[in-house]
Amino acid sequence: MALKLNKITQYILVLVVWSAFQQVQAQGEVQTLILSGVIITGEKAEPVPGSHIYVYKAGRGTTSTSMGTFALTVVPGDSVAITSIGFRPHFYKIPLDKDENMSVVIELKEDVQMLDVVEVFPYPTEEIFKERVLAMELPDEEAIKAMRRNLSQQFLAQMAFTMGMDAGANHKYYVNRYAVNLGNRYMAPSLSLLNPFAWARFFQSLKRKKKKN
Repeated sequence: MALKLNKITQYILVLVVWSAFQQVQAQGEVQTLILSGVIITGEKAEPVPGSHIYVYKAGRGTTSTSMGTFALTVVPGDSVAITSIGFRPHFYKIPLDKDENMSVVIELKEDVQMLDVVEVFPYPTEEIFKERVLAMELPDEEAIKAMRRNLSQQFLAQMAFTMGMDAGANHKYYVNRYAVNLGNRYMAPSLSLLNPFAWARFFQSLKRKKKKN
């Protein structure tokens, strides 16, 4: 009889311990939420892509899309840090009493920093600069005249007029000739010698030349 009571007592003890373990485990479970939203900036509410959304305590995070949207698993009480290059860091606290998913709109402020002016010189010291200037050899008078002659507007215009066609001009000429051939492919080829209008223009030009002479 005593043996049966001991077994019953053991069973009851096991049930009590198991029930207590289940309660502790249920209390230890943390409810997770989905924090989603969009990150914007400026008066026009432009999206901020590539922003970092991170929970330092949990060691997890994500990055905003090209439209500035994001989604992240959080728990009540988490502190979410939102950072992006060129903007001030923003922190968002998840309320402790929150028990459902959240959607937020986060606006980042620009962080503009004015840098000091940096002047870059070719010489380390002023003395070396003066020495190099005094040691410079100026071009002679003939070289200056040649430079002025080569850079004159008349000379540059003459060079441009006598210059051959480049690749773009050759391509344009080829395309135009190809278009003309396509337009005349079902017609008999025309001959300028049989064109009365061409002969009329020719005689008019001869008369003008005679009048000038």
